[in-house]
Amino acid sequence: MQDTTINNILASSYLLLWVTTFIWYHFKHHSIDAGSGIIFMYILYGIISIDSLNDPIFSMSYNNLTLFPYIYLYGMMMLALLPIINNHFHPTTKIEDPNTRILNYLSIMIIICGLLLIPNIISNFGTGIVKLFTDADAGKDAYMESAKGAEDTGAAISNIPAVIFNAFSDIAIFLAMYYMTLNSKKIITSLLWCTVAIGILMPVINGQRTGVITSVLTIFGAYLLFKKYLDKKVNLIFKRVGIISIALIMLPVGAITVSRFGDRAGGTVTSFLNWYIGQGSLYFNNYGLNPGGTRNGERTANLFLRIIKSDVPKNYVERRQKYPNLEIDDYYFTTFVGDFTIDYGPIIAVIIFLAIYGWMYYKTKTRRDSITLHQLLLLYITMCVSMQGGMYLFNYSDTANFKIITYIFLYGYLRYHEILLMRFPLNTKQKEIEK
Repeated sequence: MQDTTINNILASSYLLLWVTTFIWYHFKHHSIDAGSGIIFMYILYGIISIDSLNDPIFSMSYNNLTLFPYIYLYGMMMLALLPIINNHFHPTTKIEDPNTRILNYLSIMIIICGLLLIPNIISNFGTGIVKLFTDADAGKDAYMESAKGAEDTGAAISNIPAVIFNAFSDIAIFLAMYYMTLNSKKIITSLLWCTVAIGILMPVINGQRTGVITSVLTIFGAYLLFKKYLDKKVNLIFKRVGIISIALIMLPVGAITVSRFGDRAGGTVTSFLNWYIGQGSLYFNNYGLNPGGTRNGERTANLFLRIIKSDVPKNYVERRQKYPNLEIDDYYFTTFVGDFTIDYGPIIAVIIFLAIYGWMYYKTKTRRDSITLHQLLLLYITMCVSMQGGMYLFNYSDTANFKIITYIFLYGYLRYHEILLMRFPLNTKQKEIEK
């Protein structure tokens, strides 16, 4: 049997495995939720990966496929979905009131930091977003300009509002969705969505697509996670606004793609898009379990290691120079699972996933028809990692470790506050004050 035939059989079998999982997931519980969205995206990536595998040009980018890496990848992705799967089969209908004003203060801080970035967006609007539609090379030029400064990334903190804003960017979406379930605090909710829009515009100015795409995927997953807690009117409005917004967002993303890849010889824009979207599982199959070494956690836990070690690379440029022995680096996508296997090796990666997702599974178990906000936060984190990393990489790596820190602090506060309220319950008047 020819290698091409074997490759197609293996890639198709991997796709069929996710189709079967989607059917199983909805066999008894027909509700569409975050898990549905994640598995659907995995199916979509699987279809596109087959197209890329058979592309006349990009088929040469991949080695022959083997069975075990697909089994490993599927198992790890399902392990990462365990908390969401449990929530799907044990659904809740309401979110318990956390009775805290800290969320309001946190939202205001995020909004202020986002507003402080507007002058930068305005100053680059003519040379950034507008130019994408008037200059065929604008997206490529903006990307090359941002790539030139990559060697200085992570070396020092130069823009405090931007650092804070980026650290809380995913939490901003979480808070905006939570406030939508309350049907109140409409001003804060609207301003939070404005800051989310700012976060989407920033990568566009730099000619980058990944930040835009991961933000859209996060909003999509967040909506599916919170959908059952929203009333029908809010659901309908969100769907309509969401469809229009996604259509508008895809315009600059398409312009960037054409600008960066439209003039390359030997390949069409469609071929490059298929390679961009479908490469994750293919490169994982080729290199995820045997990349020629490990990065010793210096991508997924970069900031944490820099606290205790002095030789940790500050950015991807330094890291690629430090590990030239690796057969693949983070220029290519290997999914979030691949980031961990390349960082720690396949065995240690399994242990890490078992520890983290086993703990999350235990902490997100519900015994009633309601869920606490800190439990919902853990489900949201699980969703973000899987939704963002199914095509891409572990999106909380390098300086995005700050996002992990913000998650830890927010979860810790909400959990501690819940314990405190159980021991010292608020009376009705105090509850009104907290709101």
